[in-house]
Order: sequence, then structure tokens, then C-alpha cells
Amino acid sequence: MPLSPPLPVLLPASLLLTLLFWLLPARAAAASEPAASPHEEQVSRCLKLRRDEPATAAALAESLLATPGLAVEDELKTLSCLGIAAGLLGEDARATQAAARMERRVRANPQLPAEFRLRAYSQAGSVYHGAGHIHRAEAAYLQAYAISHQLDEREAALIQAATLTNVGLIHSDYLDSPDVADGYYRKALAAAESVGLEDPLILHNHVLNLVKLGRDAEALAAIDEGEAMALRKDSLSVLQRLRGERAGIWIRQGQWARARPLLETVVRAQEASADRPALAGSLAKLSTLQRLTGEPLPALRTAERAWRLVEGTPQPQKQREVLLAWIGAQAALGQAEEALQTGQRLHAIEMHALKQQRLELLADLQARSANASAQRELERLRHEAQIRTLNDEKSRLIRHAGAALLTLLVIAGIAFGLLQRRKNRQLRAVSATDLLTGLKNRRAATHSLQEMATQRNLPGMRHALFLIDIDHFKQVNDTHGHHAGDEVLVELSRRLRDACRPGDLVARWGGEEFLVACPDLQPAEACTVAARLHAAMGCTLELSPGQPWPLTVSLGFAPFPFFDGRDDSAGAGWDYAIRMADRALYAAKDHRDAWAGLWGLALPAGVRADALLEQPEQAVRDGTIDFMASHPLERRPV
Repeated sequence: MPLSPPLPVLLPASLLLTLLFWLLPARAAAASEPAASPHEEQVSRCLKLRRDEPATAAALAESLLATPGLAVEDELKTLSCLGIAAGLLGEDARATQAAARMERRVRANPQLPAEFRLRAYSQAGSVYHGAGHIHRAEAAYLQAYAISHQLDEREAALIQAATLTNVGLIHSDYLDSPDVADGYYRKALAAAESVGLEDPLILHNHVLNLVKLGRDAEALAAIDEGEAMALRKDSLSVLQRLRGERAGIWIRQGQWARARPLLETVVRAQEASADRPALAGSLAKLSTLQRLTGEPLPALRTAERAWRLVEGTPQPQKQREVLLAWIGAQAALGQAEEALQTGQRLHAIEMHALKQQRLELLADLQARSANASAQRELERLRHEAQIRTLNDEKSRLIRHAGAALLTLLVIAGIAFGLLQRRKNRQLRAVSATDLLTGLKNRRAATHSLQEMATQRNLPGMRHALFLIDIDHFKQVNDTHGHHAGDEVLVELSRRLRDACRPGDLVARWGGEEFLVACPDLQPAEACTVAARLHAAMGCTLELSPGQPWPLTVSLGFAPFPFFDGRDDSAGAGWDYAIRMADRALYAAKDHRDAWAGLWGLALPAGVRADALLEQPEQAVRDGTIDFMASHPLERRPV
């Protein structure tokens, strides 16, 4: 019996994916559970009622949890029932308490089957996610992801696809980091593809993130793929959502005549299916289209109708989309005071989400601190955060004099801000790019490495950093001239970019040296990447007529943090990995046309990571560092 049925459509459609694998047969759990328990009928009734009659389900769950001798499995299922039912009733505190209790019970009972523990963590994550506790949700999802590796390949891939998608949603919707979310979505799609899973909802969420990134061409291609998949799977609600996003892209591109009939068809279909969140988003797009085509009054009525669909629901992203369309229609009608009030409502939603995240982080930090002075400091930070919140709210409540002037200022400010953002993006792109190769330059790569170092590693994995140097590059310049050297750099840059994944960092580090950084790799995977990059950059170019010139590269790599589980050591940073990768590159350069890597195993107590930089060869012999290479190199790193 599954722990959880699908959630109702009033919850974000993205969260429906969370429970995809809850509907799989629980073979491992069934093998170890008794045929029946005294409370099985009541637990099943609770799970069936929690969607349609959440108040009844919550009361039944509380009664079951007060029953003496309730089995752990039945307790976890009952807490699952209570968490979702309370969330549907808007009782977020009660829901999160149920999710936290689920996590405590799983940790206290490690003998539970892996599949059962996984489902419990996934359900806790979905409850946290629905209540807006995104950091706790991400931690629970990553626990489920780690346990999934204990299952067979197909079930593990199904679970990983769902879990990675939910982590992507957190980064896209709540943490305003669509670049990071893009990596999670691509991993989720790869996991689904590896077992032949077709779930158009994964593609739908990927499309929403691509739209945020402004990559409309990629988004349209993903919509084509998702629509075909939705038709094959008879997923009509997802099909209409994808078509709505296509119409939204056309509106931004100025293809208004093309977008209107498609959007009106989508609205009618979503009205018939009662997909209220999606209908609200489509109406927001229709309101924007009506305003742009000179129909401000219908645009206002459409936005007001969209707001009635999402007001008071756990749909912060849809609420933002609808309120922005509403403000645009009010501004077009010259309703400055009303636009200001709607803007204040949008601000209140955003400030509530930010305040909840800030207080959640402070509470988590406080729970980890056992020292009284740290507790006092945390309280001071909490009060400062609340004061900043009040000051922010106060500053946004100041009204400009004159309704007409306010309207002009709003419109002019928006136009100027958009123009300024575009210019700033262009300037940042130019300043971050190596003009010859088109890759990121050293300054931009350093910034990206700093951001990558702050990201939490998946269990058992570390980020890997690769330094690549062109062999005998000076001879190319001396023999054929610097223009030939530039030609080599451009060609090898193209080959390197093609050999890397979308989420990898690729940069020109300096001169004839390149840098690649890949998130979340195991040692064997790092060796595979090193071999792939080394092979991809080896080639023969005709730098002068009739004179082919064979090109090879040498490569060294190292992880960061260099020692797993030692984030507090000097070896935790990417700069330490650069120095270790340079040592490995030095060993590979002795052989030429080779790659080598240094991978920290366990840092002995009392040994400083800095000291190992002086004698890495001794650390390899001692078993502190693992040395990997493409050839049995005669010279070890020194």
C-alpha cells in the first residue's frame, strides 16, 4: 500500500512529481512488513480522506497517533496523512511538525527497508516544500536521493528524476538561482531517459526555468518535445500548460496575433479541466496581451479574474505572475493609487517569503549552536532581520505626490531599469569573456569557482577541477607565428566546449592553459572526464599549407573540498584544488600527452593540509592522497 496518493490540483503542479515514485509497488517494504496490522484499515482510510476531506483526515490521524503500541510503519503513514491534510487546511505549523516527526522516527529506526525510509523522507520534503520551508525540503529531498542508490537501477533512476526536479524547483522558484536549477533539471531528464521514463511534467518545469533564463529558443524546443510526450501519455493538463508557455514566449517576442488564438484555446481547456493554478497563469498572460494590444479595461478584468483563482492559495509564483499583470493593466488605465496598492500586496507576498526563509535559516543555525554567546548573537541577528523587514516595508509605503506623476515615474522607471539591466548584462558578458576563444576569462572563472564552492555536494561526491595545458605550444608560435597559435587556441577551445556538459565551468585560465570545473563527481567519474577531455583536444591541424601539426595536451585534476568531510580545513577551498591540480599537471607534463589526478582520501589527525602541498608524493605513499594517471608515469607529483 503506497504511503501517499497524488496531491490535489490546488497544490503546485510541480509537487505532483514528488509523489511519482510513491505509487510504485513497495517490493522491499512488502517483503519485510507483516501481512496486516490492527490499524491498517484506519490508516488506509486516513490516506484516502486526506485529499477530499482534510479536516476529517487530520482528526483521524491525531486519534491514531495517540493509540498505544502503534507500529512504526503505521505511524509514518499516519504522519504522512496528517502532514498533507494539515497543509491543505492551511495549518503550516502543524504540517511541518508532522514532517519533522517523520524524519525523527526514520532516523531512530535505521532497520526500516530502504524503500520505506526513502518514501518517508520524500513525503517530509513535499510537506516542507508546500509550507514554504525550502531549506528543510531540500535537505529531505537529498536524503531521499542518497537512499535511492540502495535500490535497483530502474527504481533509483525514477526516484532520482523526481527528487532532482524538486531540488531544481527550490532553486528556481525560491532561491532565485535558475542557473543552478538548470543543472538539476538536466540531471533529472538524463535519469528519466536512462530508464525510458516519459514524464512531460519534468519537461514543463524545465521549460519554466528556461523562460526565466531568457533562453526562448531552447524553451520552444523543449515545449515541442514535451507536447509530443504529453500526447503520448495522455497528459492533457500538462499539454495545455506547455501550450500556455508557448503563447507567453510569443507575446514577449511581439507575435501577438499568433499568440491570442492559442492562448484563448488554452484558457477554455483549463476552464473545463478545473486546473485553477494553470488557468490563473494563462489569464495573466492573456491580460498582458490585452494590455499590449490596446485593451486596458479587458486586461484589468482578466487580471482580477486570475487573482480570484490564486488568492489565499499556496501558489506564490502564480500570485506574483498575476499581480504583475494586474499592475500593468492598472498603470495602463492611469489608476496610480490602485497600482500602488496592488504593488504593496506583491511586496507583502515577497517579504513574507523572504522573512520565512531568513528566520528558518536563523532557527537552523541556532539549533546547531550549543554556546550561550552564539545564542545571543543569533537573537541579535533575528531582531536586526525583523527591523530591516519593517524598514523595507515602511520605505515602500511612501507615496509619490500626484497620481499622474506616479504613473509616469513608474512607466519611465520600468523602461529605464529594463534598458539598464540589458546594458549591464552586456557589459558583464563582455568583461567575463576571453575575446579570442569566447570562453570565460580568469576573473569570471574565479567568481564561478567561488559560487560552486558554496554549493552543497551530493552525498559521496565532490566538485572536480581540471587544468589543461597545450604541449609544445611555444614551438607552434616559434615555427608558424602567433596567428597560428591563436588558431590553435580557438580550435582547442571549441573542442573543449563541445566535450563538456552544459553545467560545467569552462574557461581560459591564461596563455595556453584552460580550466574546467565539474560539480558532483566521484573519483572514477573524474578519471572518465579527464580521459574524455584529453582525447577530445588531441588533433592534427594544418597550420601551414602541406604541413600537418599534431597537437596534444597534458591534464591535471583535483577535487574540492580536497578531503571529504573536512570543510573546515585549509583544503576545503577551490584555490587549494588549483594548486594540487597544478602538481598533477606537472607530473603529466613530464610524460606529455597524458593526464593525472590527485584525490584526497583521509587527512590524518594533527596534519595540516598546507603541509601536503610541499610533499604530495610522500602523502601518496602514505595513503593520504590517491594518485591516478592515464599512464604509469615515471615521475610522481613533487
